[in-house]
Amino acid sequence: MIKQREDFEPFVEDDIPFEKHVANLAKPGTFAGNDAIVAFARNHQLNVVIHQLNAPLWQIRGTGKSIGRELHIAYRYGEHYDSVRRINDNSEAPAHLQTDFQMLHQDESNKREKSKTKGVDLEDDLRDEVEDAVQKVCNATGCSDFNLIVQNLEAENYNIESAIIAMLQMNQGKRNNAEENLESSGRMPEQSGPLWEEGGSGTRIFGNQGLNEGRTENNKARASPSEENKANKNQLPKK
Repeated sequence: MIKQREDFEPFVEDDIPFEKHVANLAKPGTFAGNDAIVAFARNHQLNVVIHQLNAPLWQIRGTGKSIGRELHIAYRYGEHYDSVRRINDNSEAPAHLQTDFQMLHQDESNKREKSKTKGVDLEDDLRDEVEDAVQKVCNATGCSDFNLIVQNLEAENYNIESAIIAMLQMNQGKRNNAEENLESSGRMPEQSGPLWEEGGSGTRIFGNQGLNEGRTENNKARASPSEENKANKNQLPKK
């Protein structure tokens, strides 16, 4: 402790000088604390394993070796330490107990494994929730672009209803732009496909009026040559 004073002095009570503390420890019959156990372990280059009732083993490492000598003691009733032997060891020889390193850290390992498993379960749950949200948006909008759906979900903080509305508005905007482009070019958009078939969503919502108007305009635009000739003959001046 004297040689490694900087490691031990912070743990000495404030009202007792370090020199007096060490001098008291050197006297027979003085009760020692954890600082003395650490000093003992370092001085003898061994590991001290402390047993307590209903508590994980506590190891004070006095050597950097992966496998070193161990001294086992039991801390009882929060008052004093006892030596430890195997239950069937009645000899007076040194106990020579050796604890598996994994056993010393089993409790900590179990905690880490449980935390890791919980993290994996959480990731799986989040993945399932995202996939479920994507599927609902896909079913409601008819969009099969996974990345586009995820982008809209993220923009709407994964509110499924808001994402569906945003995508429907976006699709409607695209259709309006396409119709404006066709009208500016002198052509009427043809409303065709399953959406506009009898009983389709477009027909149910907007009726057949739009479809009939589109067909009428197209029929006018597609007048046959014979009809055009007939119209021209009617307009010829009489002699």
